[in-house]
Amino acid sequence: MGNVMTEKQANSAEIVCQLSALDSIQVALVTIHLTYKSVEKNAQARLLRAEQAHESSAYLLQHLRSLVRKTDQTILQQHSMYFVLPGANLQGAQIVEERLWEALLWRTHNMSEQHMTRPFSMTIGHSAFPEPQANPHALLTAADEISKRFDAQTERVSTRQVTVVEQDMSDALPQLARKLGIPYLSLLPSQVPQRVQQVVDAKLAHELHCYPVGRARNTLTVAMRDPQDRHALERLRQETGLRIFPVLVHPEALENALKHLS
Repeated sequence: MGNVMTEKQANSAEIVCQLSALDSIQVALVTIHLTYKSVEKNAQARLLRAEQAHESSAYLLQHLRSLVRKTDQTILQQHSMYFVLPGANLQGAQIVEERLWEALLWRTHNMSEQHMTRPFSMTIGHSAFPEPQANPHALLTAADEISKRFDAQTERVSTRQVTVVEQDMSDALPQLARKLGIPYLSLLPSQVPQRVQQVVDAKLAHELHCYPVGRARNTLTVAMRDPQDRHALERLRQETGLRIFPVLVHPEALENALKHLS
């Protein structure tokens, strides 16, 4: 039994094999791991849940594929995504990671398609070869180390706390959003869909300095100048009965949008 390879080990061995076969002296790797919660006791229900999780993983990968080069390779194993970036270094891997993470958070929290299951948690990591990793196995191991994590249960992204300064930060805000692990919006739509406006009325939006952007199932996406305002987030949860997914917006864009909200 000790020589039997686990499914995870087999998947890792396959990825290492593909990395070793690359005709490139330099390569970077970004990995995304999705976890789905399953509490069904019935075998048929578990099978259906597993199929839905697989479809959701493929759906998310399809939308992330356009964010990397055509020459880059994408691999989906179970619920793990591997973005192989030939010719890229560690800095390039970090840039791609931030781009993919922002898009993944946005897409996950706006999944409205039927039969799609939202991941219970998500992690992302990156690395590069031959620097700092000396071989493909070390490259995969390092890329599996968690750089950012999102847990749906707490609706929190694991990053250090960052204070949002209320001033013109046109250059700094996108970087701040990446540190917070959330999307950044430089502009907001001038009109809010009726079904969204029915959830957050103008009075509440002005009071909490937030702007409803969209709703998918039981999640409301709200643009805020301070996405870490716990009081505002808790108030929104209580008033709407929905999960709140905050995104960062430029303070001036937020104020302009609120002026048109009535």
